[in-house]
Amino acid sequence: MGLDYGTTVHWDRAAAPGSEGLRVTPRRSLRCLLSAAILVVAVAAAIFVDTSRAEHWAPPPTVWIEATGHTADRLFLDAWRAQPAVIGEPISEEFRSRSGFVSQPATERIVQYYRNVALAFVPEAPAGEQVQTLELGRLALDERLRKHPAAALLRADEPSTCGSAAATCRDFADTEQTVRGPFLAFWEENDGGRWFGNPLTEAFRAPDGSMLQYFEKGALRVQSGQVAQPLPLGDQMAKVQGLDTRPIPQPDGVPVYDESLFVAPPEPEPVVEAVDPVAEIEEAAAGWEVDDLGPGPQQGAWKEIVISISGQRMWAYENGELATSSYVSTGTGNVPETVTPIGNWTILSKYDVQDMEGTISDEYYFVEAVPDVMYFDNLGNAIHGAYWHNNFGTPMSHGCVNLPLDIAAFLYEWAPIGTAVSVIG
Repeated sequence: MGLDYGTTVHWDRAAAPGSEGLRVTPRRSLRCLLSAAILVVAVAAAIFVDTSRAEHWAPPPTVWIEATGHTADRLFLDAWRAQPAVIGEPISEEFRSRSGFVSQPATERIVQYYRNVALAFVPEAPAGEQVQTLELGRLALDERLRKHPAAALLRADEPSTCGSAAATCRDFADTEQTVRGPFLAFWEENDGGRWFGNPLTEAFRAPDGSMLQYFEKGALRVQSGQVAQPLPLGDQMAKVQGLDTRPIPQPDGVPVYDESLFVAPPEPEPVVEAVDPVAEIEEAAAGWEVDDLGPGPQQGAWKEIVISISGQRMWAYENGELATSSYVSTGTGNVPETVTPIGNWTILSKYDVQDMEGTISDEYYFVEAVPDVMYFDNLGNAIHGAYWHNNFGTPMSHGCVNLPLDIAAFLYEWAPIGTAVSVIG
């Protein structure tokens, strides 16, 4: 009455009755803020279903590579996926072989040949180093020197140093050889120390015109105008040793290799079960309802609010029927100013939000943004919502009637100015 929604009234209960105790300043309506808060709470309280990553997903431990008709398994699979171009596709299945072509002493190993290298499983090695390459480069070089000791190869087998070409050359003291130019670029870019080891020869020209260089575990070739590429020593030495490289059918339960098999499925979109804010308010309101019909209207009015001081309860009647009820908090009664007055009253004015301040017994108080305020006498006593406590059913106020927020919001809309208010003992 007299104030539009969207303003805040500062009420000084210590001032004389009347409008001189009011200070009006612009303020956004708390009703809008409360509505927004209800929506936020509703979303926060929504039930999220199936938000975790797909259960039980794991990448396959073994795959079948269609190009060569062989499988790759576990640590060998991991190594191959990390360096497919360097290692090449598998050309045999795993088998047990007694070999001394690894850094550890000769013993029976699980071995598998790939196009460019041969992998061995060395379980006693540190984690991350258990997959090692056999020294196929040394084996192939010995075979070539025995069968085809060409002059270029013999010269390349002699010790060498980088000399003045240090910018594009690297010395390897252990084998007294160097790696230069495109061979060095490939060796450095592809973890050459692990997969190929140290050089055993210098680069030399092969009969087909390409440049070759042998390393402990493999060999590299540079054809005219191209970058260095691994020589398929795995293919060559598998034939020399008579290994079975025939393709096998795709094993049951083993998928055809595709890199997408190793990509975890995306987290599913959360399925949100909507919460109805209105239903939530009604449910909360039901929680504060009292369990009886109350004393009934005291003034016989069409709409009447009846408040019991002794029961700390409130009943709202419309045409004699109960519209809503709730526990309340009336005045503490410690001093006369904090007594909720008994008697028959009516709602005189309504404000959707107020800042309340004053002084009682020399104690100053200030309560910001009190919602749904309805004054029922000229002493500053009002029915209003209380967000600062939840002790309804116990006297808590300075004389006003505190209500749960949802009950106060309902009464504010339900009760027009002039509605009867009866306060009984």
